[in-house]
Amino acid sequence: MTHTLRTLAHALEGRYALQQEIGSGGMAVVFAASDLRHGRRVAIKVIREDLAEGEGLDRFLREIGVTARLNHPHILPLLDSGEVARMPYYVMPFIEGETLRHRLDRERRLAVGDALDIAADIADALAYAHAQDVLHRDVKPENIMFSGRHALVADFGIAKAMQLAAGDENVTQSGHIVGTPAYMSPEQSAGDETIDARSDVYSLGVVMYEMLTGETPFSGPSSRSVFARRLTEDVPALRTLQPEIPPIVDHVVLRALAREPADRHASAAEFADALSHTRRAVSSVGSNVMQLSADLPVMPSIAILPFANLSSDPENEYLSDGITEEILNALSRLRSIRVCARASSFAFKGQSVDIRNVGERLGVRSVLTGSVRRSGPRLRVSAQLVNAVDGFQLWSERYERTSDDIFAIEDDISSAIVRALRSALGGDQRAAGGAALTSPRIEAAASSAAHEHVLKGRYLLARRTEESVRQAMTEFQLAVGTDQGYAAAHAGLADAWALLAVYGAVEPGVAMPAARAAAERALLLQPANAEAQATLGTILAVFEWRWEEAALAFAAASERNSRYAPAHQWLATNVHVPHQRFDEALEAVGRAMRLDPLSVAVKTAWISVLFYSRRYAEALDAARDLAATEPSSVLSHYFAGQTLLELGDLAGARESLQNAVVRSGESSETVAALAYAYARDGEVARARDLLGQLQRRRSADRHVPATHLALIHLGLGDPSAALDDLERAREERASDLVWLRVRPAWDALRGSPRFDSILRSLDLA
Repeated sequence: MTHTLRTLAHALEGRYALQQEIGSGGMAVVFAASDLRHGRRVAIKVIREDLAEGEGLDRFLREIGVTARLNHPHILPLLDSGEVARMPYYVMPFIEGETLRHRLDRERRLAVGDALDIAADIADALAYAHAQDVLHRDVKPENIMFSGRHALVADFGIAKAMQLAAGDENVTQSGHIVGTPAYMSPEQSAGDETIDARSDVYSLGVVMYEMLTGETPFSGPSSRSVFARRLTEDVPALRTLQPEIPPIVDHVVLRALAREPADRHASAAEFADALSHTRRAVSSVGSNVMQLSADLPVMPSIAILPFANLSSDPENEYLSDGITEEILNALSRLRSIRVCARASSFAFKGQSVDIRNVGERLGVRSVLTGSVRRSGPRLRVSAQLVNAVDGFQLWSERYERTSDDIFAIEDDISSAIVRALRSALGGDQRAAGGAALTSPRIEAAASSAAHEHVLKGRYLLARRTEESVRQAMTEFQLAVGTDQGYAAAHAGLADAWALLAVYGAVEPGVAMPAARAAAERALLLQPANAEAQATLGTILAVFEWRWEEAALAFAAASERNSRYAPAHQWLATNVHVPHQRFDEALEAVGRAMRLDPLSVAVKTAWISVLFYSRRYAEALDAARDLAATEPSSVLSHYFAGQTLLELGDLAGARESLQNAVVRSGESSETVAALAYAYARDGEVARARDLLGQLQRRRSADRHVPATHLALIHLGLGDPSAALDDLERAREERASDLVWLRVRPAWDALRGSPRFDSILRSLDLA
């Protein structure tokens, strides 16, 4: 008999007769016992002796307090509690049945009806707990027990009041996220301060996924790898693993597992209702339910694939892409429709795709495809809205207009999509959150000519090369000259100026004030313009070093368009990373990934955060993965090279950086990084040759940020020259100074009074 059992048995003698140990965990031990007063079998849970103080004691006492408040048929109740030899304990009914974990170990996966019944019991229990202001935070098969045919939720050891769900209680004193990695929601994994009931909904979705398929959606050798997969990969549809699962079941589970909390069932109660509806549908029709029910509460979701250019002139591709983007932007402003972000939708450009596969990869129920044909002044636009679940067409239309009617065509298509989605939702014409589906309006320019210039500008801007950005700027300037009151033209101009500054192609002192003026003009004309607001945030951060105002600008952009991924991405890289707030940065990039899972820019931001936080192995894996899927991505090779350099693989670093130089057209940033690698590898002559090339560029009035020269001088072992360059960069307000505090290469200068002075001038000390 253990010391704990002997101590407990002696203290409770005459009230409870202890028998044997029936379970143990990281925090407590459970014993079977007889309740002598009431003649019934009970289980007594007592804290482990080695945890009877500090954080372990606090968690156990919180479990007692929380469980005592809950009285529900599907929650394991607390019958009694007390303390023995400074060891708290509590008493609960003895359950003859097993845990869900034991059942899954034996059966691997369950019948659809059984899984729905179990999940409905748990959802009902969680809805009750949430109504009592309690989050469970550790829903998993080990904490689900069976009493007869019914499921019970147990172990509220890390539960907490919902109004306290923000703050550092999400993390233990040792800095570890509380919960079980395989079952945690993305926001709980990231330590998000806004965790709410939808986090428990996600965890129950994982449990359902495992009950139906025999495995969890994501697995890996470590909790970090599971976390990374959860943020970067889509949940595989259940039917790809078990084809016999009805689509209606697949849908209800995948909705619970949406990356973004707003896209899940709004509450456990709503999830319970959806499960009950699904159970009735499966029972009435059997396992061959092949259509989603019209009255299932869902949020409409759509991906708008790039319209095909069927014109004889390939130069008209800007028009097909532009019409696509205008419709996408218009629908994105409706909070009642979840619209897949541009980068993820445009990842399918030029591909022959299976609509159902697109729906699964992007997590949407509808997909819009189309084509544009231009012949002289005439336009023919065709569009089709397809159900991504079954591949059936929901709506189609063809428009024959003149070029002057582009606005009308875009408006007509957007409104028709809303009507089609409204019809699919049934009679009440409302989305899951209760918001009515109303038709959007495209922002119209005074002339179609101005609008065409903006479409061309956006098309060129999306290419993200220095040449294409300069060409885009010309188009936006022509649009502004044609229509001074067109906000989209000013917003595009702001983006172009800011990108040229960030790329180091134009002096920041010239580009950033012009970018700010254009962004402010766009916001004056259209206060709800999220793109201009986010661009303003970038200017405030990387040029003006007004960090708090920048963070507020990014927050405002998110409020104006909750699905605008760059606002979260730039908040991470331009505000959180410079201040070494890496957890917040990963959380923000995670939000961007949930909104735009296929975006190369967002994936690059994720790599950069890992690199600057010195998680080199993870950064290298992510960079190589991106380079494999997007070989033309300059920054994947750039960060792979930087990371290999820090890991001591100088040959590998040089190879990756040479790839970056070639793919970037010899940008000064990649050339400087390669020269630094040469210098680190002892190839001084080659490093000096590249330094001379950049100095000659700078002398020829081609802007080269002084930070790039500083990096090479540092690699060549000349810290004084490097500091001279950095002080010059401060005067020029070089954009990449914002990473001065976190870039590993600058470690050699840390502690220098001159270096510290530069940090203080950036408000980064």
